[in-house]
Amino acid sequence: MLRRRSLLKPTEPVHVPKRRSLLSMILLSYITALLFYALWLLLDPLFSRRPPHPPEDLINGMLPIGLFVVPIILIGFFGMRALEKRIEAGRLDRRIPEMAWRTGVWIAAGMTGSILGYESLLLLQYGLPALGTDLIGTAFTVNVAVILLVSVAGSAISGRRNARLGGSQQRLLTDEFEAAYRMQQSLLPQGHARLYGYDIAAAMEPAVEIGGDYYDYLTFADGSKGILVADASGKGIPAALVMAKFQGMASALSSYITDPGEFFVGLNDTLRIRLARGRFITVGLVTIDFDDNCRFWRAGHNELLHYSAEKSEVIVRRPPGLALGITHGGHIGTAMRPEPFSIESDDVLLLFSDGLSEACSESGEEFGEKELIPLFGKLCAAGLPARDVRDRLLNELERFVGQAEGQDDVTIVVIRKG
Repeated sequence: MLRRRSLLKPTEPVHVPKRRSLLSMILLSYITALLFYALWLLLDPLFSRRPPHPPEDLINGMLPIGLFVVPIILIGFFGMRALEKRIEAGRLDRRIPEMAWRTGVWIAAGMTGSILGYESLLLLQYGLPALGTDLIGTAFTVNVAVILLVSVAGSAISGRRNARLGGSQQRLLTDEFEAAYRMQQSLLPQGHARLYGYDIAAAMEPAVEIGGDYYDYLTFADGSKGILVADASGKGIPAALVMAKFQGMASALSSYITDPGEFFVGLNDTLRIRLARGRFITVGLVTIDFDDNCRFWRAGHNELLHYSAEKSEVIVRRPPGLALGITHGGHIGTAMRPEPFSIESDDVLLLFSDGLSEACSESGEEFGEKELIPLFGKLCAAGLPARDVRDRLLNELERFVGQAEGQDDVTIVVIRKG
């Protein structure tokens, strides 16, 4: 079977941190500084070989730490608010990275706040200021070192947190898409077609987790059978939602309508109301009555391939018809003219979506009728059952496509007359 590409792309986590209030920033910074100071008091005797610090040292350090933390956070907080306003207004020099502006604000806040804190401490203790070049140089060096350390630690913590958030979001999306894929598969026929004298095998492989193709086995009100392949415009989630609507309508209408022409008109009129502008569905339908008389109805869909065992050739059946959801039902009824034909023993029919015929290789070459018709004829001539014809067609398509991207949903139904 064809491999499915994923809708899931590696993305940046969508987690947005909350902006902290001024009070919470001051408290958090103050508590962090106290913890570091307490740690230093505990470790200092181990390296300096001095006696342990008494508990009073921690209490005595609470006021000086506050004198440094409060002005730094105040200046940094309001400086960042002013910077963010300039960023939002687009009034920053674009030649300088935004991170450089933010770092500069915190370095300035750290220097200014440290000097203010130191001078406040001297005034409280000695009543004299002591501003000098040494103090400015020391404040600059210490603050640059602290900001670099905090930036590295913050980046590491943020990276690990974002990686965890991204991983959990990725797993959640994967689970949701897998659930959607299983739900869509459940809408397809779960067993073999109950059509006496016919061997039928089908498959629908979405290009991504879920797609806009669909096939079904219908029974009309008069007991005649219908084998249908449909393709909604687009792919992925929007096409899948359209096709889910179509599946319900097709099943309901076929149960009380005998004429497939009325079936298409009813589908079209309902789809015109429910589909968004520009959306449409193409449908290919083979009907078979109790005398094995067949007709192929084509609502803008791909042609039907009919392998004739008697002639040992593939006949391409392409009757006129319009896609559903584009025009009014009366026009659909007039434009659609089914093609009648007979199916004999060992004849094989192939209904398919354009994902099969329009698939491209890595070099850009299209699979097309040039590859499909001879391959289909060769498999049918070998007398293979419908299941094997289906599987070999899909395997050959996968080999042809290789690693090429951008493929469409692929749906095929193989019908062999016993």
